[in-house]
Amino acid sequence: MINAKDLYTVISAVVPLYVTMFLAYGSVKWWKIFSPEQCAGINRFVAIFAVPLLSFKFICKINPYEMNFRFIAADVISKIIVLLVLGLWGRFAKRGNLDWFITLFSLSTLPNTLVMGIPLLKAMYDG
Repeated sequence: MINAKDLYTVISAVVPLYVTMFLAYGSVKWWKIFSPEQCAGINRFVAIFAVPLLSFKFICKINPYEMNFRFIAADVISKIIVLLVLGLWGRFAKRGNLDWFITLFSLSTLPNTLVMGIPLLKAMYDG
């Protein structure tokens, strides 16, 4: 059962992410603080430096002997199911193609791992 403390822990981990994304969107779309060229530079920096270093930092702190293998198996199985469903859709649907297959697989699996997964896992398991 989820209690109020657990809910608060998850919300306090997620709210900073959404506030940051909203401010980033507003700073480009409404307030014109950043130009498209600056956004491209920021995106490149994040993709080349920030995300790999964040992932490396998180992976280095993992103790494989304390991992919940049922949780990892559930994540892997869910991604395999999404991969199979999208593969069947891409193969047999009239509008399905490889570009949409890759895009939909990335959208359905990767954001949960990187953007939401790390803060939520830290909030739930670091205490």
